[in-house]
Amino acid sequence: MKTNHTMALLTVCGALAFSAGCGKNEGTAPPAAKDTQPPADAAAAQSQKAAEAQRLADAERAAQAAQAAEAQKQAEAAKAAEVAKAEAMKQQAAADKLAAEQAAAGKTAAEKLAQTAAAAAQEKGRIQSLIDSAKNLTGQNKYAEALNVLGELANLKLAPEQQALVDGLKKAAEKQAAQAVADKAAAGATKAIGDVLGGKK
Repeated sequence: MKTNHTMALLTVCGALAFSAGCGKNEGTAPPAAKDTQPPADAAAAQSQKAAEAQRLADAERAAQAAQAAEAQKQAEAAKAAEVAKAEAMKQQAAADKLAAEQAAAGKTAAEKLAQTAAAAAQEKGRIQSLIDSAKNLTGQNKYAEALNVLGELANLKLAPEQQALVDGLKKAAEKQAAQAVADKAAAGATKAIGDVLGGKK
């Protein structure tokens, strides 16, 4: 009888203990995951990440476009500088050529002027020499030779005072030459008459 009571008691205690253990397991909820987010928050975060990525991509494209524009601007500036440099060199070459041509023309003009002056001086000396020769021949009573010299002066360009002198010498030489011819003729006639008269004697 006592044994039956003990068995019954143990059975009841075991059932209670089992019941208590099951109840404890059922009442305890598993801990929630700390990283788990509601579906709405996850979609918003994903959308935000996509927007940020798009913004970064747009910023990078804008930076690349600005960089390309700056590079093109620098290239155009360099090209314009080269064109300006080439034009400046072309203008300088033209100026140098013009200066050289002007210098050559000036040198040629100076040389021609010097040659003209030398020729004029030479011609003046020749004229003076012919005039002096005509004077000397006239003084030596060589009127025919003086007239020949004065004839050479007729083809030369004389100064007004030289022309007046030549004209005077020519008139004097012609007059003296005519007088000499007349005197010679008269002397010849006188001699002839003398010869005739002397022959009659």
